[in-house]
Amino acid sequence: MNPQVSMDLETVIGRELRQLPPPRAPHTLLPRVLAAVQAWTMRPWYQRPWFTWPLGWQMGLSAALILLVTGGGLLLPGASAAVWTFSAPAIGEIAGAAGRAAVAVHTAAVLWRALVAPVVPYVFGLALLMCLACAAFGAALNHVAFGRILPR
Repeated sequence: MNPQVSMDLETVIGRELRQLPPPRAPHTLLPRVLAAVQAWTMRPWYQRPWFTWPLGWQMGLSAALILLVTGGGLLLPGASAAVWTFSAPAIGEIAGAAGRAAVAVHTAAVLWRALVAPVVPYVFGLALLMCLACAAFGAALNHVAFGRILPR
């Protein structure tokens, strides 16, 4: 297409689009927006952001949070000692199982490096050679059976 004709077409279309009236909103949009705003402002105090809560509730919640954190900090050492006392046998069993699993993984890695890894390049080369042989056999069969060659 000629660039001059394309530029003229763009200017004509642009001028026609600018002459169209702006789109109007539906008549039901304003009442729906006003209803949504009113529902948002009529929410209960506990569904609003924390900084808009009544001052007494803010102070009460802050005190409860401070008590919870302080109590947890005071009770944590005792709870930790109790957990270690009751779970020491289980932790020993878990450590033994983890040690046995580490030995098994290390053994598998040594066997892989010693027995399988040296053979992998040869197996890959053989598989590639077999793929090439199959492709050549397919091309020869296509030529013999159908009397044609592949399109260029």
